[in-house]
Amino acid sequence: MLTHEKEVKLTENLTIITMEGIYDGAYDNLDIQEMSNQNIFSSIISTYKFYGLVTSKFDYNTTGLQTLLDYPADHKFDLIIYESSLGRYFYPLIERFHNPPVLAVTPFLFPPALSYVFGNHLQPSYIPFFSTRYTTKMSLSQRILNFVYTYTEILYRIYIYSPREEALAKGRFKGLQQSLDEIERRVGLLLCNVNPVMGYPEALLPNIIPVGGLHAAPSKPLPEDLKKLMDNSKNGVILFSLGTNIKVDLLSLETRQALLKAFSRLPQTVLWKFDSDNIQELPKNVFIRKWLPQNDILGHPNTKLFINHGGALSSQEAIYHGIPVVGIPYVFDQINNVRKLVDKGVAVYLDKNDLTKENVYEAIQTALKFAPIKMKELSKQYRGLPQTALEKAVFWIEYFLRHGNAEHLVPEARDMPAYQTSSFDVILVLLLCLLIIYLLVLFLKSCLFGK
Repeated sequence: MLTHEKEVKLTENLTIITMEGIYDGAYDNLDIQEMSNQNIFSSIISTYKFYGLVTSKFDYNTTGLQTLLDYPADHKFDLIIYESSLGRYFYPLIERFHNPPVLAVTPFLFPPALSYVFGNHLQPSYIPFFSTRYTTKMSLSQRILNFVYTYTEILYRIYIYSPREEALAKGRFKGLQQSLDEIERRVGLLLCNVNPVMGYPEALLPNIIPVGGLHAAPSKPLPEDLKKLMDNSKNGVILFSLGTNIKVDLLSLETRQALLKAFSRLPQTVLWKFDSDNIQELPKNVFIRKWLPQNDILGHPNTKLFINHGGALSSQEAIYHGIPVVGIPYVFDQINNVRKLVDKGVAVYLDKNDLTKENVYEAIQTALKFAPIKMKELSKQYRGLPQTALEKAVFWIEYFLRHGNAEHLVPEARDMPAYQTSSFDVILVLLLCLLIIYLLVLFLKSCLFGK
């Protein structure tokens, strides 16, 4: 595993190589607050800029990557599993290790550009762009904008971002023989982090396997101090976490005070993932930790509510454990993730720019009152599927290993441009034919009957 995290070695057959220091280096260039206030077009550019260009420049200079590159020249991998949401800048590793079978995964749901890459038919008429607040029921104006957002991301990735990414890759991996597009075409199967119960139903081709929520699992035993705290919380526990990218220091002092005042009015215990030492005068029912075992806390029977940033993985864990949500989204897919949960009646949307003590308190009370029953039902629907997402993912990884590829599952659409798969060219030709016929009729009428 080549990763940014300092992972705990869970099994004997796992070797971890950490690309060190990204959270103290590259993330200095990430301004979530600024990105959260951008329009959708600007956010597309910022997302690709940071998660592709900025992080690639950083990763290319880590000792972790060099450790992998220093493997023997004839080292063989039977399979490479590649995270393909945004960046392709590690694709040269596929060529470096002699082009073994490659399978893609995405924790970032299913961006339109990735759908396009794998040949899936784009569905902007009823699948909302990931950073909008749209649902599957869109007005005409929303469908127009959704269409524009969807194809803007695709065109930006193909014609602006990809050439820059290609130049960076060739600069780092000397002697690269294949283009990134050529290497990408070798990636035969995509394990995609979507699920119709957790999100919206959408048509997927056979080479795209939905495994949304595969990381969600039954809770494990909590650390003794947390277990004691949660077991003794007679009125229940509320978990508050804004994830990894959204640092608590982004919240103004006024916002933090508003949150604490709202929490102080609650009978529940509040566990807050708080990654800063800059806090004073905690209410007696609020406890902070720099790290919390989120999945295990959500699985505890005393957990009543999850206040979070709307991240895909956090949302899926909440559904799995049947915990209602108050969502405070900032960027990327977080906005639409929370909107989906609101649409299903299992969450309350709380605007990040309107975090007053009254709004926070009312959102919590509303979610606790109206969302639990529907969230429990949603959890049953997800858990009641014939195969777990993890079982499905393991099956397809083993299938891919047995057969070496999945080319028989890849549609011709993967090698066709979007205007052909969407029949835009056919529609244009037919419209031109109708126009020619119409003009011809007018001309004949003019010739035969005059003006």
